[in-house]
Amino acid sequence: MSDDGVTLPGLKLLSVLGQGGTATVYRARQASTGREVAVKVLDADFVRTEEDVGRFLNEAKACARFRHRNIVRVYDVGETAGLYYFVMELVEGYTFAHYLRRKGQVAVGDVMVILESVAAALEYAWAKFRVVHCDLKPDNLMVDADGTVKVMDLGVSRSLLTAARGADSNGEIMGTPAYMSPDQIYDLPDLDGRADIYSLGATAYHLLTGSVLFPGKTDQQVVDAHIGPNFARDPRALAPTLPRALALMLNRMLAKDRTLRYPNWETLSADIARLYAGEPLLATPLQPGESSVAFNAEW
Repeated sequence: MSDDGVTLPGLKLLSVLGQGGTATVYRARQASTGREVAVKVLDADFVRTEEDVGRFLNEAKACARFRHRNIVRVYDVGETAGLYYFVMELVEGYTFAHYLRRKGQVAVGDVMVILESVAAALEYAWAKFRVVHCDLKPDNLMVDADGTVKVMDLGVSRSLLTAARGADSNGEIMGTPAYMSPDQIYDLPDLDGRADIYSLGATAYHLLTGSVLFPGKTDQQVVDAHIGPNFARDPRALAPTLPRALALMLNRMLAKDRTLRYPNWETLSADIARLYAGEPLLATPLQPGESSVAFNAEW
């Protein structure tokens, strides 16, 4: 039993690892295996409707099918005494949101590893299960003790196999405004990997510059900025040592019109490989206003 009275069958809860808007994550030990795991428990206050429960279980069921080194493993999902939870791999490391709070920015080389790892993970999730994450952000990216980047928290993922919609029954758009793609804001019914490519671009911009795309705005203003003619400064204005090719890549990833973005994870991965090799990218600069981030071609 935890200090807050939570008891789960076959699990000894050891400590609280974190608490988000709808769930608490515990460090625990499985009685059957003796291994330490992380357990995510949906807060009782949020078990008000079948939709709340369905969203939580959707995360567990989606993750439980994945077998990829860059995606946090899910071992089990259950319900007891009105508590819904799932048991997942315990990642001994830190989130990149935590790293940002401590260091302010992330080195270019480390961001390249993040881009490469997330692209590989979500290419797998899309190719195998037609799943879109829909909430990529620094909080949902971890690095373990071996330096492996892990994608976690698919609580608002969409699986086209079940034709799920992204907005809940109250019309609330699922996701985090600072990193949300225009596709999600418009609640397009046919989301694909391009929505996550946009969110990954917004995440990389934050990691590299220490600033979100649209700082100092309300959530609604941020949402409007993603779909309007607004654009953030060229990231090299905030991080002068940033490679020109990486700024160009972000410009393309953050296209407001998804038809102007990288069409899929494979093409983004190919440009990442070109950037590593010092070769010209396939991406070309977008016109002013077509991307949520400016690119100064004269620099």
